[in-house]
Amino acid sequence: MAQIIVWGAINKDGSIANGSKAQNGNYNFSVNRTGAGTYLINFSPAFNHLPAITGSQWGFGTSQNTKDNVTFPLLSANQSTVFTGDAGGNRSDRNFSFIAIGIVNVAP
Repeated sequence: MAQIIVWGAINKDGSIANGSKAQNGNYNFSVNRTGAGTYLINFSPAFNHLPAITGSQWGFGTSQNTKDNVTFPLLSANQSTVFTGDAGGNRSDRNFSFIAIGIVNVAP
């Protein structure tokens, strides 16, 4: 087993701007935009247990309100739901970044 860090910078349309990659050169996560301000991150490989995750919005300058935020309301070993919101507290498509840290099995 080994501790790994999975990270990504995600564009508001759900495409990956940048992120961590596996040894094969592919991203070790995928992202799908499932609705306004709603995204699903899938970790590959899945973590052995629930990882720790944090994130922030990016690309909006210094005029953001504290309600302009990103939350992770549902988290499991293999995926996380992400909500991004605007200054009114409504879900809104936003660029965001995340870091997830946890333990995975390592092939011998």
